[in-house]
Amino acid sequence: MSPDSPLDDVEALRAIEDVCTRFENADPSERDIEVFCQGFSGEQRTALLRELIGLDMELRRRAGQSCQLSDYTGFTELNRSLLEAVPSTFLNTNFQNLVDDSAKPTSPRYQVGELIGSGGIGDVYRVDDTFGQRPLALKTLKRQFQAHQSAIDRFHREGLLTGTLQHPGIPPVYDHGTLEDGTPFFSMKLVEGQTLQQILKSRQAQRDDLGDLIGIFENVSQTIAYAHSQGVIHRDLKPHNIMVGRFGEIQVMDWGLAKRLGGDSESDQDVATEPTRSAVETDRSAVTQDPSSGETPHGSDLTTAGDIVGTPGYMAPEQARGDVDCIDARVDVFGLGAILFQILTGQTLFQGVSRDETIERTRRGELVDAMRHLDQLRGDDTLILLCRRCLNPDPAGRPVDAAEVAGVTQDYLAGLQHRIRQAEIERSRSEVRMIESRKRQRWIVGLTGALAAVAILSSVIVSDQWIKAKRAAAAESMARDIAEQEAEATTEVNEFLDEILTSSLPERLGHDVTLREVIDHALPVLDGKFTGRPHVEGSIRRTLGESYRWLGEPDIAERQYRLALAAFEDANSYNELEVLETKDRLAGVLRSRGDEGDFAESKRLRTEVLTRTRELLGESHERTIAAMNNLGTVLIEMNELDQAAELFRAALRQIDASPHPEQYSRPALLVNLADVDRMKGQWDSAEAIYLDVLGDPQASTYESDLAMIQLGQMFQSAERYDASLHYLRQSFEVREQYYGPRHPLTLSAMRKMSRVMDEAERYDELLELLGESLDRHAQEYLPAAGPICEARSLMAKALIGLGRVEEAEQYLEETIELISSERGAKHKYALAAKKQLDALRTAD
Repeated sequence: MSPDSPLDDVEALRAIEDVCTRFENADPSERDIEVFCQGFSGEQRTALLRELIGLDMELRRRAGQSCQLSDYTGFTELNRSLLEAVPSTFLNTNFQNLVDDSAKPTSPRYQVGELIGSGGIGDVYRVDDTFGQRPLALKTLKRQFQAHQSAIDRFHREGLLTGTLQHPGIPPVYDHGTLEDGTPFFSMKLVEGQTLQQILKSRQAQRDDLGDLIGIFENVSQTIAYAHSQGVIHRDLKPHNIMVGRFGEIQVMDWGLAKRLGGDSESDQDVATEPTRSAVETDRSAVTQDPSSGETPHGSDLTTAGDIVGTPGYMAPEQARGDVDCIDARVDVFGLGAILFQILTGQTLFQGVSRDETIERTRRGELVDAMRHLDQLRGDDTLILLCRRCLNPDPAGRPVDAAEVAGVTQDYLAGLQHRIRQAEIERSRSEVRMIESRKRQRWIVGLTGALAAVAILSSVIVSDQWIKAKRAAAAESMARDIAEQEAEATTEVNEFLDEILTSSLPERLGHDVTLREVIDHALPVLDGKFTGRPHVEGSIRRTLGESYRWLGEPDIAERQYRLALAAFEDANSYNELEVLETKDRLAGVLRSRGDEGDFAESKRLRTEVLTRTRELLGESHERTIAAMNNLGTVLIEMNELDQAAELFRAALRQIDASPHPEQYSRPALLVNLADVDRMKGQWDSAEAIYLDVLGDPQASTYESDLAMIQLGQMFQSAERYDASLHYLRQSFEVREQYYGPRHPLTLSAMRKMSRVMDEAERYDELLELLGESLDRHAQEYLPAAGPICEARSLMAKALIGLGRVEEAEQYLEETIELISSERGAKHKYALAAKKQLDALRTAD
């Protein structure tokens, strides 16, 4: 949009969209364009006319009425060129063949990378946000549509609507507007993974991964339930629009056809009344396409343009008929039913039927063949019945909205986990009875270090809980119920841990069983085990969350913390301090991700924890001091440095005023205060504080290590490489001894050292370090994982720096081949290695 356009005003956009929504929802006899334009003048009236004419033409065409551009020439302010800009005049034009759209958009903020999706009027690029220092997806309006104001307006409204939907299952929109080169855009979260369609196509058999797929379906239903609660319907649900990220995150994409129900709110934004493909392309905005899938954003599964709103085979009959007055949340319920049908049967509703025939059968509600397939299924009666209800041709026979679908699916999964748990328990008991005492003793001695760590950790936790419970039981009578509950819970936790360790015998999980495998094994056993005793489940899930957090699995950790909080809320009585501790740990996971939305929730949670802890325990209690420190760390991440420093100083004042300052963790506060100084550029002050911490006998190993790391990175920024490596080596040695040679923190220290050596051009040292580092990383990471690719790139640089150019060239060729075989030739790591190789050959 031009800077002078009245539609740059968000309120103007919303006002126009409000009118369009009311126009679409009005009775056909009352759709008088002139009446709906009352109150608008100038360029806003022209823009509104353009929208209403295109909408009116589409609604009349759906109803079987003929319409021509000449029907609207009475509006004198619209000349012929404006009329021809109405989207209905180019519904079936293949602009891809008419316009060269190969040029990428340009922006000083966004470094535009590869095109990862294209369809309709939108392109999606992978970009690096130089401002936020993170990769994003950038959706732009194709150049051939930038001359059409109607398409521009609708593109912006799509970004506005998507941005109002704040849910973990919907990719957040970070920014929208117009790039410096005039291209309309909005940026959003980048999610790399596969579409549900790709996952379904890769199944070898109909029942493969059914439990996982139903879990995905339940997540999608919950996301759509949220949208329905906000008065928004999606209108284009299909497996192609559901993303499953590499770490299990599930996102519902393509909100271009979304519609806000009603129309009496200024925020109503019916971004999908556009009959063109402008609002319906598959936003591969969070996807790196899988070239082996045979799919393309330009394929036949893209939303149909011009004829109907939605995708044949997934749209409801009322959508296919164009019955605007009948469209509500139940069209999404039908779409969910079509997805569930595909999960259960391995087929689409109209498998092998032409597009036109699919539309006609959908309009007539003819689903006889689909119902026959459902009749042939065995088991899963709950899901089959749900699928039938969702696919009812009559909207009145379907669940009222996605929340009902999600509820049924959630209950099914809970029952499924219960059955699995019972089977596992019985199998474990049977095996335990068969194991001789001598064999079990041999297993205990020979178990891997990781599993031993679990046992030790568990015993420490249980012992600590037991002591706390017994002490509390002897305290004031008002705490007796909680104390007895904790003592009872400890016994049950002991039994649960014994069950998990027993079921993790080498005969079952292998002699190389790892910590991760043991706690993974615990999750399905835990589901449904403590029904009626939610306080026990909450305690265990909190511990599992902490384990996953340290294993570098923040998404799983977050889920366990949230489930723990939900369990505590279900308990009749609970220890509020335990709940506050769980909220603080959840906030820690959210903070560690580095996402702005996660920072905001982390700040909210830790503010709540601090406020309530002060009320319960007082200003000077050690838990209050810890809460102040933890909130301050979030404020640092949000660049609220002055507020963070004040919290740290206030906490230090409380410690200094205490008669027993030794009970507090003063060094941790000092390290964080030094971080504030370092970020403000006050390096001398920061260095002095870090060194004080290193010399403090009260500092824990963790606190001393943190000071070493921060000193190393600060000296690296100052190009004082000797000092930097001195402290980073100290940190590495501490971590290797304390955590082990292959712990993620130990490997992280090795990577930090290698980066400094590279900057300092100490290639002999770098080559030696990388040899050891790659060996260790290879035992913990996949061959083409990010840390390994980084190490291989540095290895090539070291070889070049030592004049071993031919070795470097061969090494880069091997790296490219490795990454391409594992992640594809167009993956960013493969492209980076190729760029490095090209630069080497050019230099030669």
